[in-house]
Amino acid sequence: MSKLKGYLALIILVISWVALYWLTGSRTPWQEFAAGTGDKGISIHLGDIPTQNYDRMGFTKAVVRYAKPEQGWIVGTERGEIFLFDSKGKQLWKRTLGIGKLVSLCMSNAGDVAFVGEQSPEGKLYAISSHTGDILWQHKSSAYIGSDPSQRSYPSVVHIVVDKKDNIYANSYRFLMTKDGVRAYNARMLAVAKNGKMLWQFPQQEAMDSWINWCDVNDANGRVVISTSAYDYRSDMHYKDTLYFIDKKSGLSIGSTFVPPVPPFENTVMRGSPNFSRDGKYLAAACSDGRGFLFDDKGKILWERFVSKPTQVDEAWINASGRDGYVTDYGVIFSTINTYNRENWQLPTPVEHPSCNSVFVFDIQGKYCYQFRAEGTMEELGFADKFMACAVGRNVRTHNYKAHGGLVVDLETGKQVDFFPTEGPCQAIAISDDGKQVAGVEAPAVTPKGKIIGAYRLHIWQRRGE
Repeated sequence: MSKLKGYLALIILVISWVALYWLTGSRTPWQEFAAGTGDKGISIHLGDIPTQNYDRMGFTKAVVRYAKPEQGWIVGTERGEIFLFDSKGKQLWKRTLGIGKLVSLCMSNAGDVAFVGEQSPEGKLYAISSHTGDILWQHKSSAYIGSDPSQRSYPSVVHIVVDKKDNIYANSYRFLMTKDGVRAYNARMLAVAKNGKMLWQFPQQEAMDSWINWCDVNDANGRVVISTSAYDYRSDMHYKDTLYFIDKKSGLSIGSTFVPPVPPFENTVMRGSPNFSRDGKYLAAACSDGRGFLFDDKGKILWERFVSKPTQVDEAWINASGRDGYVTDYGVIFSTINTYNRENWQLPTPVEHPSCNSVFVFDIQGKYCYQFRAEGTMEELGFADKFMACAVGRNVRTHNYKAHGGLVVDLETGKQVDFFPTEGPCQAIAISDDGKQVAGVEAPAVTPKGKIIGAYRLHIWQRRGE
């Protein structure tokens, strides 16, 4: 009798799956009902991942961008999966790209192709159809900068930009340990046409011995810029400059800029910048030492400002690291993240730095306009005309868990116009071209008291502010 009941339950399960498949067209139809809706927007579970300690230095990532032709959102995860969801949270397709983490994402100008970078033993750069999810082409960055799985030295395609012809410029790098136990770097920029043809690599004959985290391209001046981010700075390094400028057609070097460090730092590090102005005349960059710079298109410093000055309190150097730099129609923007101790990021600090977790806005001449401060790290910024969307993640100093979420700032006024709370830290964000919808990815975390907060999920929010 019990065996009969088991067969009956199995038959009912199969019939239910067939019925749901017929209704939804999805082979995993239960996912269609995994999205929660309500006043807080739409929430979609992105799968289970390891839950990390709230206070650790590296943390869970995700990538999200708006796909205009599909009126939906492309999402890449640490599970190596990429999705397309429509504006109501319905999953339109899903692809598993490999065994690595998806760490960068850039859309073509028309939004018909997603260019995706991963961290894995091969460190692939993919072109994905935003309509079907099909892989159009792929390149292995390991072929250009190597890979050493025995040391977990995996290549990462960490940042991708495109020009007006949809040529792709991608930074790839990996860490490695030398025989004497010193941390070193291998890095290169790869330039690829939209059809997948490799255009050039920089440098041509060798890998850079520096960490390159960010790049930008501009059609008006015909230049690509790479910034260096080597915390472990050595006198014998070949690529010591802060900025490298490349002719975007030939891939040849056309100059570099060295930005001298300030005490107590030994090197100038740029992680989330620089970025060109739309007309190509200016370049904005924030440094980890707390300085914001405006350069001309050739790398000459026009002005600099300390948005977060390193300060010694109770014999400890504290600072709020600078990260993003943008030139917009509403001002030059620099961002800062959590307060940290210079000796060790995870050591406590006596106080929070007054410039932490903030956006600072200046006019093009360098005149201060305003500071907008959030209660947690601004993990990512996205722009739609005068609106700036911010992913608010962890505050490792105050452990204010109510700070997490997506917020929107009006750049004209410097005022917050929307806030969408999440339980766990919000780690990625994007805003639709018309500024009416925002998408963010939340990550789970283990608090110092051992409580798990949040989950790995996509949120889609409809803006309420004007």
